[in-house]
Amino acid sequence: MSNRFRFAGETLSRLGSLRWIRLSDERHPLHGYQQVPFLGWRFEEPHPDKLKIIEQSLHMTPTQVRWRIDTSRRNWLLAPSRILGDGKNPAASPAFDERVNLAMQDQDFCIRALADLDAILRSLNELITTQERRTQG
Repeated sequence: MSNRFRFAGETLSRLGSLRWIRLSDERHPLHGYQQVPFLGWRFEEPHPDKLKIIEQSLHMTPTQVRWRIDTSRRNWLLAPSRILGDGKNPAASPAFDERVNLAMQDQDFCIRALADLDAILRSLNELITTQERRTQG
């Protein structure tokens, strides 16, 4: 288990119990090239307030590429807009895997997106900490 996966799970768990989480690998296991980062998860009890906090952290984080949260299915997905595409259920479309494979050919994009994901997770963690302090104090 990577430090990034652990941090993502711990951070999201602070919003509520997780039923499922998946984080793409940083590097391809056989070839070693950078992969496109995305984070998927499902809360035991999804709630609009949880989504609002995650969206707030996304909007307050300076990123190098555009990111979106797809909540069209029971598993929520945080991913670069470039791989989500448009339309209904963007991550479920047959073109999702194709967009991921095309994006992996742009290693600069993958590196920038990976740095973004780390920054988004740090922002989310800090935002949750700030909100916890407000409710305690």
